[in-house]
Amino acid sequence: MMVSDAMGVEEHRNWSDVDYTKLLNGQAFPPNFMWGVATASHQIEGGNTNNWTRFEPTSKSGQSSGIACDHWNRKEQDLELIQNLNVTHYRFSLEWSRIEPTMGEWDEDAIAWYSDLVDRLLERGIQPMVTLHHFTNPLWWEDLGAFEKESNIIYWIRFSSRMFEVLSDRVEWWCTINEPAVYASMGYILGEFPPGERSFKKTRRVSLNLMRAHARCYRTLKSMANGSITKIGLVKNINIFDPYRRWNPLHRFQANLLDGMFNRCWINGLKTGRFKPPSALRSVSIEGLKGSSDFIGVNYYTHLLATPFMPTKVEIDPLIRPWEERTDFRYPMYAEGLKRAFEMVASLNLPMIVTENGVADDDDDMRPEHVRRHLQITSEAIADGHDILGFYHWSLMDNFEWAEGYEQCFGLYHVDFETQKRTLRESGALYASIAKSHRMPQVVILAGGLGTRLGEKTQHQPKSLIEVGGKPILSHILDWVKSQGCNRALVLTGHHGEQFAGFVHPGIELTFVQEPEQLGTGGALWNARESLEDEFMLLWGDDYHPIDYSSLVKHHREKSSPLTMTVTTEHESMNLH
Repeated sequence: MMVSDAMGVEEHRNWSDVDYTKLLNGQAFPPNFMWGVATASHQIEGGNTNNWTRFEPTSKSGQSSGIACDHWNRKEQDLELIQNLNVTHYRFSLEWSRIEPTMGEWDEDAIAWYSDLVDRLLERGIQPMVTLHHFTNPLWWEDLGAFEKESNIIYWIRFSSRMFEVLSDRVEWWCTINEPAVYASMGYILGEFPPGERSFKKTRRVSLNLMRAHARCYRTLKSMANGSITKIGLVKNINIFDPYRRWNPLHRFQANLLDGMFNRCWINGLKTGRFKPPSALRSVSIEGLKGSSDFIGVNYYTHLLATPFMPTKVEIDPLIRPWEERTDFRYPMYAEGLKRAFEMVASLNLPMIVTENGVADDDDDMRPEHVRRHLQITSEAIADGHDILGFYHWSLMDNFEWAEGYEQCFGLYHVDFETQKRTLRESGALYASIAKSHRMPQVVILAGGLGTRLGEKTQHQPKSLIEVGGKPILSHILDWVKSQGCNRALVLTGHHGEQFAGFVHPGIELTFVQEPEQLGTGGALWNARESLEDEFMLLWGDDYHPIDYSSLVKHHREKSSPLTMTVTTEHESMNLH
């Protein structure tokens, strides 16, 4: 069912008629699509001391974050959870209050913890996406007024620059500010976030400074080393506002007003460089704002039905259509709105990334269908021509949900907060299956041979370790593997495997298999058979041909006729040429 007028199209599908075959069989997304999960520092790390720590006793739930998911002490365990979801990307935020607990004093151990997290992700073939501000402030900065004062922006830029300097040699994707409209409205209109105020005047001021901070951060980081090779963007939550009664002009007016305050003014600001804060009478030109994003992050959860009376307390159940299902957060599941979110930000002419999408559903009754529907919408939007690079599910695991405390569960993993046990939900298994079915095939590299073409140079050194242009041929091949969107490679080292000891390549999960003796191509594959995936691309370690295989992979998946190679037991002692 669709209802269309000047407010746009409010579509409601009969989802029982939707065919998910391509989605479930790996045919709905391009092979290099970014599959991710997302978290935020304060919600999972535990043991933080920031503006939220101080605010929590007076928050709606009255619950304290405490040790949260104890992620700070369970990094290795949680990295395994991420890897088991078959994702290629992981979005997390840096906790400024840990890194600079006192003005001008840096905690080098905290910085090293995040640097190590990046390294460990890359070892697993998972690309990090770093968020510089996700709702939390150090207490010293909060006491200075945080984003209420333009003069305070310099401190956040200093922090952002410091962490960019440390991590940008390994982190390509950066988010400046997460959901600035939520930070401003929840903290200064509804009073549900710190500092818990209700002031339209302060909301306007904070909103303006958030956009100033984003623009200055973008320009500063882009001017630094690695700035030209990183992707930096703003993360914008998109709330779809529909009039409860479309025939009622007051409902339509309210929906349009809210859309302007929470969506259009921010998008127009990024597009034009002139920002009109919520409830402001005029726009302000912000230096460097126009063109200050390499991509736009889209966080989408639902639509809201507007009437002249809108609750100022989020615990009041929002209105829903009679046929819609309520989530645990009480708002409706409305996947169709994600399409409208894409259309809303398309005017920016920027690549889009779904940086958050998920649902509060402790019993996991709704989440599997929620995952299917929103991925289906994303796939259709790509087919319609939208430039959508990736999808990050919110969240990796249940966590501290801000003002809601521990009552709302968004995780693909259930967390028992008494024991800290993590358990994969059905929805998590589904997401992992869909991600696996779409990712690029495993790359298998025959890297151990001494080489017929390079025999004079290799002597007793494997051909793939010969340096060309300042690094081994194998590194060049793995650069290509990464550019293809593949995050894992099986390296067959021959019987000189000890020469590969310590070899790493950022962003690629490497598995090495050494042969007990010279086995040849067929024998090498037979020897490594337990490490081979159902699909793999076979490359020779001295033959670097940077060909785009993604279209070939897409073609064979669409035709359901994958190429195959058969290795029999006889090949164990045969050399195939």
